[in-house]
Amino acid sequence: MSSLGEDEVAIAVDAVQDRAAIGRVIEHGPRAAGLQDRVVLVGPIEPCGECEVCRRGGAAVCPRAKRRDTIAGTVVAAARWVTPLGDGLALPVPAGAAVAGDVALAYTLYARTGLGPREPVVVVGASPVTRFVVEILRAKSITPVVVVEPGAGADAWTAWLEQRGATVARAASVDETYAAIAGAIASHGTGARPWRIVATTSPAATLAARLAGPRATLTVLAPIDALPGELAAREVTVIGVAGAHPDLVVEAAAMCAKGEIDLIGGTSETAEPMRSHVRRVAT
Repeated sequence: MSSLGEDEVAIAVDAVQDRAAIGRVIEHGPRAAGLQDRVVLVGPIEPCGECEVCRRGGAAVCPRAKRRDTIAGTVVAAARWVTPLGDGLALPVPAGAAVAGDVALAYTLYARTGLGPREPVVVVGASPVTRFVVEILRAKSITPVVVVEPGAGADAWTAWLEQRGATVARAASVDETYAAIAGAIASHGTGARPWRIVATTSPAATLAARLAGPRATLTVLAPIDALPGELAAREVTVIGVAGAHPDLVVEAAAMCAKGEIDLIGGTSETAEPMRSHVRRVAT
């Protein structure tokens, strides 16, 4: 007799990216029969979906959420929080494992930033999530200004950003970087609007906070160190993102399926700085 709950499924995992995975449903509870044998995406968190925190969009910080420390072999998940593939929504393995992980996290950063058409946006940080954020913004016809700090790989990163249609501002002193960003934004014809600024890594958050102009909105990926105290003096709004929202996985998957996000190019089965590390799970 199955030990699954009425709305639960058991998934044979094919590949993982951190605590997200892609796999096939091999067993189901009585109310999840429609998922049997479906390929699904599963993320690192299962919020309750009912509390006031969830109702206000805070699934990633739901106090009742179930969180996965690891994913391997077979995983049990609530049917509500898996994303079934097929019917035109197909993803490759192992790259597809990143969709409920880093790709959905990038899409959550974009969504929480609240960007509208032609709003100026600055992205600070270098990571696989940054890469996916840039691709999402370009697919939404938004031209980001991406701050590139000096160091190993900076030239290759710059070349990739420019190839994707982003504007690059090379980091120098804070004042010089701010001036470079302001000039780039002005060239886009949006210089009069307050900036939206996104920090995609913990080390980038401090620089992003210093670059946030008056009335800017600063969206930061947790965890981060303490931000500079003068943000309030500039009336900067700070939005924290603690994780991907499970409801946004399907939108991230659709962008990958349509080729708006280069999922193959953005993932790797070996550890690389600017590509999500995916790995197959032995069966």
